[in-house]
Amino acid sequence: MSSPDSHSPPQAALGATVDGRYRIERELGAGGMATVYLAHDLRHDRNVAVKVLRPELAAAIGAERFLSEIRTTARLQHPHILPLLDSGEVADPRDGANGRLLYYVMPFVAGETLRARLERERQLPIADALGIAREVADALTYAHGHGVVHRDVKPENILLQDGHALVADFGIALAIQQAGGQRMTQTGLSLGTPQYMSPEQAMGEKSVDHRTDIYALGAVTYEILVGEPPFTGPTVQAIVAKLLTDEPRPPGALRRSVPPGADAAVLHALEKLPADRMASAREFAAALDGDGSSLRGVATRTRQTRTRARRVDSLSLVVSALGLGALALAGWQWLAARRVPPQPTIHFSVDLPSDLRVTARELTGPSVAVTTDGMTIAFVATGRDGVRRLMVREVGDIASRPVPGTDGASQPIFSPDGQWLAFWAAGRLQMVALGGGAPQVIMEIPEQAGVAWPSPDQIVVERMGRLLAVSPTTHTVRQLSTPDTTQHETAQMYPVTVGDGEHLLYSSWGHGGAEGIKIGLMSLPTGRSQVLDVTAVSALGMLDGSLIAVTGNNNIVAVPVDLARGRVTGTPLPVASGVAVTAARVGKAALSAAGTLTYVSGAHESELVLVDSAGRRQPFLAERRAYGFPRYSPDGRRIAFTIASGGSSDVWIYDIAAGTTTRLTSGGSANERPEWTPDGKRVLFRTDRANLSSIWWQPVDGSDAAKPLVLSKSAPTYEAVITPDGAAVVYQTDTSSSDLEYRMLAGDTTRKPVVATRAYEEAPRLSPDGRWIAYSTDESGTYEVVVQPFPGPGPRTQVSTNGGVEPVWSRDGRRVFYRTGRRVVAATLTMAPRLGVASRSDLFADVFLPATSPHANYDVSPDGSHLLFLAGVDDQRLMVVYNWAAELRNRVRTSSGR
Repeated sequence: MSSPDSHSPPQAALGATVDGRYRIERELGAGGMATVYLAHDLRHDRNVAVKVLRPELAAAIGAERFLSEIRTTARLQHPHILPLLDSGEVADPRDGANGRLLYYVMPFVAGETLRARLERERQLPIADALGIAREVADALTYAHGHGVVHRDVKPENILLQDGHALVADFGIALAIQQAGGQRMTQTGLSLGTPQYMSPEQAMGEKSVDHRTDIYALGAVTYEILVGEPPFTGPTVQAIVAKLLTDEPRPPGALRRSVPPGADAAVLHALEKLPADRMASAREFAAALDGDGSSLRGVATRTRQTRTRARRVDSLSLVVSALGLGALALAGWQWLAARRVPPQPTIHFSVDLPSDLRVTARELTGPSVAVTTDGMTIAFVATGRDGVRRLMVREVGDIASRPVPGTDGASQPIFSPDGQWLAFWAAGRLQMVALGGGAPQVIMEIPEQAGVAWPSPDQIVVERMGRLLAVSPTTHTVRQLSTPDTTQHETAQMYPVTVGDGEHLLYSSWGHGGAEGIKIGLMSLPTGRSQVLDVTAVSALGMLDGSLIAVTGNNNIVAVPVDLARGRVTGTPLPVASGVAVTAARVGKAALSAAGTLTYVSGAHESELVLVDSAGRRQPFLAERRAYGFPRYSPDGRRIAFTIASGGSSDVWIYDIAAGTTTRLTSGGSANERPEWTPDGKRVLFRTDRANLSSIWWQPVDGSDAAKPLVLSKSAPTYEAVITPDGAAVVYQTDTSSSDLEYRMLAGDTTRKPVVATRAYEEAPRLSPDGRWIAYSTDESGTYEVVVQPFPGPGPRTQVSTNGGVEPVWSRDGRRVFYRTGRRVVAATLTMAPRLGVASRSDLFADVFLPATSPHANYDVSPDGSHLLFLAGVDDQRLMVVYNWAAELRNRVRTSSGR
């Protein structure tokens, strides 16, 4: 609200009447979501109650959606349900022309709320208490029969008139949730009251059924019988902690006059698991009048079992996050990582402030980490400024906190004692103490790299497909292992500790490319490695004798493995799904030795957008897919790009004029990094279809099948472009490092070097006249964009400063665009008397998806006015699963038939 009167009461904004129908008389009361007014219905000459939502809540929800959702509740007609008479919106003059106030109208009840009576009497007479409980149960039975769940049953929402109960605000909470969605997080409001929330609500489950109302009714009945709710505490966190771990004292133990049937019925309604409660509100009402013998036996056995379990070892649970979604106390429940009796598995998501989003696709490696004891997680998040930062959530905290000095960070990993956090940023492996202090540099390393921390004085780092051991104190570096060519390994990547101090797991890449990744096992003392017969993109660790790994189709599998003998002893068992996997084939997940699993969920989708030189964007292709590597055709009429789906990818062609998208490739599981031939008749692409990463090409009109273009039995090839005259192909090949070569397409087709050094060269792009080649190299220790004559020889000119990747030429050959990691830059070149950089224009912040494999992940429009980028869709969520080990054991037992 921007006006000086923005904090004045809504009554001032309502004025004398609402929509000319309701004359406001006076304010009756205010709650967390709305203010209630006594009003006179001018059309029907009667008193009504008008509830006006808080302005910030109304702004977050939106009028059209709220009013649409609330109509469902208007159909409920029952003697013990306060009906909804009307709803609407009016202008809020405190917020200019855009402000709107949402309201709904109910009959005015001259009595009082159940809360008001409790405040006056504390305990109700048994007959009154049970009568109210039966009438509320009757109202719930009717509503549930019509598919409506209240979700916020509490004394404040139960009105008393002439001794009878009326349940108010039926379905309003659901309407707000459905209409508001994640925007509720921005309002600072929390829907729901912890004393009456069911455990499934407190854990943030989005889908709750009628049994959550039964729990709330049980809590309300408990309070009107004994004078207080079943669980109380000084803070919301304390209440929810008790709700999830403690058993309520029987009402009969606190008030002897409580009938046995009512005592047993209330305890049965308050069961932790929905399946353990009565099946309907009608059953609850009937149980109030029974003798309680059948229910009491079940409840007593359950409570005795839980009590004995708690006596074996104490349970420490801290609620450290308040989610603000669906009736929302969604949050962070952690249990102390000690030997405790079996506890239920708890799934929940971590809510982030509205100015942050979980970073997933734009990183090449894992973006989450968890301490050994499972009590702290770290994750990479991106702010509105486009800068990545590390965030940490610890036990006892109610919010995630940024880790200072970690701008641009990725690849987080905790030290074995959980006191330090290592990460990659700005071409360096660094570490920072969680207790505070500036980051310390461990070693220089140009690119994002996989990291493991198996012991206090040893960090394992991936470098150019090899694993190095680095001391965080002395900074000494030694080679730990190299790929085992006898096992067809080409790279060892993304190491993971297993907790025994003796072994590492890692991703073993072979000549089959990304789709042939297996899990490797390494001995830390000897450096010897073995490729296991487990096809997966990345390992998470060992748990209960099973190797836990993420597969390319977004699943988690458990594979029995004998570490001592280095062999697989059973078949892979899928145990979880929905884990995000990057295009670089890395699972966004981490697993603690204590059995806490954290992962990024959601589809890696994007939108194609056009961006001008000032950074202004406009939609180009709004359909959300997992796009990659967009390329304009030579005539500018079509776009080639990759679409990934279900662990595979193919090249598709988009016809701009027709608005149609057609799949070009099929066969193999990875067809990517497309490039056009100069005549626009064919597209070449990298593929794994020959069981070796190679370059194939295919006619766009479908007149012929795909055929090999660059296929070598000695070394894989990862990307390629055709020279502007169509005479030669330039490609990146994996020899001792990553080099650039070319060969003619006719005549002498001998392979010839373009650049061959000990460094990595990638992303080659030819100038429009074919005289120059731009590419990225890390020879200086940081990737930079350079240009040199093609095919050479000739001097090399560095175009970028302070880092540069993904070079792309403008069609006129005067500019080279590149990305620095934070900005998009256009370098204007001079060609005579020698090649040079005339100027560099810092265009705009680079908030778009970078390449997850070497190759430019954007293109320049034919007229040079726009750049075609991929804008990420922020639909990833950070998920945490406490006690996932128990869920894993259950799945393994079920699979084995035990």
